[in-house]
Amino acid sequence: MKLLRIFTILISAFCFNAISAQEQEKEYKFIWGVDAETVFDNREGDQTYSPQQTIFFSRLSPSLGVRFGKSEHEKINNDGIKKKYTDVHKLVAGTHYIQPIGIGYKENKFVPTAYYTFSHKVVKEVKRDSSVLIIDGTNTPDFKVWSVSFGMIPRRLSYRLPEILWSDSMDYYNPNIRGILLQCTKNNLAFHEISLDWRSLQSADQREAFNVNYNVRKYFHRYLRGISPFFIGGNVQLNHLAKRNPAPEGEGVNDDMFAYPYIGWDFSDETVFDRFRIRAGYAVSFDRCRAIGDWEVDGGLLADLHLLWKKIGIIETLYAGNKQFPLYPMYGSLLNMGDPHYQSSFYSLTSIYSPIVHNRHVSFGAFLDFHVTKEGTSCYQRVVLNVNLGNVDN
Repeated sequence: MKLLRIFTILISAFCFNAISAQEQEKEYKFIWGVDAETVFDNREGDQTYSPQQTIFFSRLSPSLGVRFGKSEHEKINNDGIKKKYTDVHKLVAGTHYIQPIGIGYKENKFVPTAYYTFSHKVVKEVKRDSSVLIIDGTNTPDFKVWSVSFGMIPRRLSYRLPEILWSDSMDYYNPNIRGILLQCTKNNLAFHEISLDWRSLQSADQREAFNVNYNVRKYFHRYLRGISPFFIGGNVQLNHLAKRNPAPEGEGVNDDMFAYPYIGWDFSDETVFDRFRIRAGYAVSFDRCRAIGDWEVDGGLLADLHLLWKKIGIIETLYAGNKQFPLYPMYGSLLNMGDPHYQSSFYSLTSIYSPIVHNRHVSFGAFLDFHVTKEGTSCYQRVVLNVNLGNVDN
């Protein structure tokens, strides 16, 4: 809890400092957005870790907001370096309407969204273009962008966590980050993200639960221009599940910590494939139920391969090592939100997919997933449609 208070105070002070340091030019612009998704996910096979079931639902997420207080100014130092600063504020409200298909309207779910975002962008230009980079085959000036959001924030605005931390089942019915989202990117080469997701507040009926995630990925220059296919990164999570208040006898506080440093190679620009990426690292978790005993440490190799050529793609994810989620039989996804197949000491997920339609507004794809563990095999058939309209995310 002390770490959480320090984290919140630092972020709040950082945001307030950035806002008050700039002279705000009054400029108001109404923004809107509609994000819609339909998912059909049929799951068959072994039921050791995941039950046979069919998940079929539609989600509609309208939102309205205002972009205000935008300010822009430039500075040129004695070395001829020109910097352009842009600050933008957004206040957005809306909802997620989630409707399971085939079981009636009484089973629907409304999840409100309401969040504030402050973003700060710095673009640096040099007269002799010595700071100009070549990214994706085009010239771009040196830039840095960071943003911070508070409230009920749509999860689509964040980096997708690996399945060992956040399964697709959790993604279906938890469309918001409930707390804070801080992001920073530089030249499309380095990306940092910190999120605080407060899942539930302590009461007599529910346990206090939150998790803090840190994601980082960094690419490197090559020959002073362009991007090297080599990259490094990692995921770190602090996950906490407290007791109810008042707590039943024998109920304890649970802690779950996770770290996944990795290295990778992205050959997408150097081969005939539209996507060719390899990533590998060591995933280690630290779990403890304070009412039972000491920490349990589990780790193993976690690697993935992603290939895409035209309209056919394959993603192979492999885990081999100690069994993860030792407390999952007791608490399930209340504590561990990752895919339950990682409870096996060997897990292979082979996803064959086709991005049938993929453009700025519409994404429609079909997936065939094979889950293989030591205990059995499952096959998931998925069809996912997503439509995103408006300018609220810009």
